[in-house]
This record gives sequence, structure tokens and C-alpha cells, in this order.
Amino acid sequence: MPVLFAFLLVLQAAAPTAVVHVRLIDGRGAAPVENATVVIRGDRIAAAGPAAEVKVPAGARIVEGRGMSLLPGLADMHTHLSGGWDGESSDYLGNRLTMAALLYNGVTTVLDPGDITSYVKQLRDEIRGGRLAGPRIYYTGLVLDGAKPVWPDISGAIATTDQVGHFVHQMKQADATFIKAYGGLSTDMVKAVVDAAARDSIRVIADVWQRNGTLADAQTGIAAFAHAASLPMTDETIRYMADHGTATITTLAVYESFARRRFKDMSFLDQPLLKDILTPTYIRQIRAHGTTSDAGIDTARIARGLSTGQSNVKRMFAAGILLAAGTDAPYPGDYYGEGLQRELELLVEAGLKPLDVISLATRNAARLVRADSEWGTVEPGKIADLLLVRGDPSTRISDTRNIVMVIQGGRVIDRAALRYDPRRDPDYHPVVLRPH
Repeated sequence: MPVLFAFLLVLQAAAPTAVVHVRLIDGRGAAPVENATVVIRGDRIAAAGPAAEVKVPAGARIVEGRGMSLLPGLADMHTHLSGGWDGESSDYLGNRLTMAALLYNGVTTVLDPGDITSYVKQLRDEIRGGRLAGPRIYYTGLVLDGAKPVWPDISGAIATTDQVGHFVHQMKQADATFIKAYGGLSTDMVKAVVDAAARDSIRVIADVWQRNGTLADAQTGIAAFAHAASLPMTDETIRYMADHGTATITTLAVYESFARRRFKDMSFLDQPLLKDILTPTYIRQIRAHGTTSDAGIDTARIARGLSTGQSNVKRMFAAGILLAAGTDAPYPGDYYGEGLQRELELLVEAGLKPLDVISLATRNAARLVRADSEWGTVEPGKIADLLLVRGDPSTRISDTRNIVMVIQGGRVIDRAALRYDPRRDPDYHPVVLRPH
């Protein structure tokens, strides 16, 4: 690190920062505070509120926020950090750009619900240690699947209940946030995973495919479904989930990806939030995918699944079920960081209000991983993960795309340094993780 740059970082960390004359959207769903001041000391928020009530400390670095909104850093609670772009391939060597893409889009926290355990744990630890730029990472490590796992490289294959405790304990020892139960497991086997996890004091999230959002699987005691159901949910299931605290991670963006809806207008690839961070190989492959024929793909059926998923999300929200925003990135049209921006728009399209949608991607995400005392809202004492944007996303959710500044742990991220640079970044070619 150059000496001058290191000095500036130390100086920035030592002096308080005050964002002034800004619209404050605190992540709790309350009406924005106009003409607010937010003060940051070290890695924490020291004060936040109307300018008349918050004093700017002497010597503070001033960030002018007129015409802008300040909100918590965003969180994607379902993204796989193995790289690639299409849900089939992986690019572990390209992890710098994977992490950069998330931060560039204002995503300061992620949950990876299925990956090579040692890899994602190292990513987390390197970011914690300040040696790699990237979001705060929670993870499950290996997923627990049936005897013939769909993703063998990242799965523990379970044929009998006798094996469950072994895998659960391994993930607990690897400091996993959750255990992930996958669709090759029967409902009874999911219950065995939940019971074993309870003995090891760890919770379970589940992607059980077409059984997502069903009463029987909710009754196993899982903490959350990893996807919103794409089939209609019963009122009984929704009541049960609301009464028993069963959460759901939304992932509407991946349904849109499979429906190929985004590729009706390829101009989305030209926006800076994607163009600035995608490699030439990724851009070429995504464009090629977008121009291939839909023959053999029942896009109409998948589009109905997206619409049903949106309806389910709206009903669950109305019932008070904890919903957290997630994307299942990366898939075509659902890339790291930008995919979460798209998820927020799809949630508003589903009928949720922008302020509530922001809470799904901030406060609710923190609640899901039981870290809401530390981050997720703009309140004194919380970690200063913040996003400054032009406009007012409380009325126009797409204004979260107009990123002016990303603050992580009280430090301003150099977004220019996150962009793809051919002089520095190898253009790796992703490899297929599983055979077609």
C-alpha cells in the first residue's frame, strides 16, 4: 500500500465524518427524515437525525448530501460466491471482481447459501482482516442433499439419517451461519437435519424446490425457505409461518432470469452497475445467451411462476412473515450486486412499498442472521455501512442505482478502484461446475 494512501486511510478513520443536508432512510420502514445529519466515528454511527438535533463535530469531514438519500448498505441474503455468470459455471480465480461487483452496487453484506466451505470461509476471513475488499459474508458451506446431489462439488450426499449429524457438526465447526437443506432430501429427512442442527445450536434454511412454501416443510422447524415459492401458497401455510417465525428469502430475480424476461431489452447490460465490473468474456457470453432461441424453454410457465412468487411475497409480507431480499446470483440477467438492485424493483412490482422493500434488504437481512443489534439500520451504535444515492428511493426504488458513495465500516470505498481494469484483472474463462 502506498505510504500516502495509507496515511489518508488513517486520517479518514481518525476524524469523524458528517453527512449533512441529506434525506435519511433509516431502514426501519419509517418516513424519511428530510435535511438530516448522520455522524460517523470510527466504524460506527455516532448520531443520526434531523439537522436541528444533531451537532456536527468540530473538525469533521463534511459530505454534502443535498438532493441525495442516505440508507443502510444493502444485503443480498442469497448469492453464491463461486463466480461465473450463468448458474452453471464457476470462476473462483475471479474472486476480486466478484467481491468488487457487490461493493460497487452498494451491497455490503451477503449470505452464501451453498459453496465450497473452505473457499467461502477464506473469503470471509480475508475481508474481515482487511486484505480483500468485499462485503461482510455469512455462509452455509456445503449444502446437504440426497444420495445423488445435484451439485456434487458443494454438497454433502445423505442417504440415511445416520449421516446427518456428521455433516451438521462439520459445518458447525466451520463456523457456518446456517445449515442448508436441499431438494434431494425428503420432508422427513429435512426434519432430521433440523433436529440434528438444533442439537448443535445451529439453524436450517431450505431450498426444497417445488416444496418451497409448503406447510409440511415449514413444520419441520426450518428457520427460512431459501426461495419464495413459485407455486401458490395456502393460507394455512402462511398463518403457520407467521405464527412460528419461519422466514423467506425472496429471490424473484432468479425467476425472472429463467423466464428470460430481462433479455427482451439488452440495454440493461450497458448500465454502469454492470458494464463497469463485467469482464469482456462475461459480457460476450451474457449477450450470446440473451440472443439465443427460447425453443425448448417454457418461458411462459416460468413467467407465471415469477408472478406467483410475487403474489406469495405480497401475501407473506401482509401476514408479517420475515422476508429478506436475495437473488440467487449469479444467473443470466441476475449478476452480483446489480441483481439485488433488480430484486428491489421486482419487489416493488409485486406490490410492496419502496420503504418496505429497502427494509427487506437492510434491517430484515440483519434480523435473519440475528445481527440486527450490529448492522442493518442507520442508528447510533450500529456499524456504519451506508449507501449515498442521488434521488429518493423511498418514492422511486430504482434511485438506489444512482450511487454516489458506499461507506463500509465507516470508511468510504474507492468505487473507481473496484471497476474491471484489463491492465490488472485477468479475463478468466469460467468453467462448468456440473455437466449439462
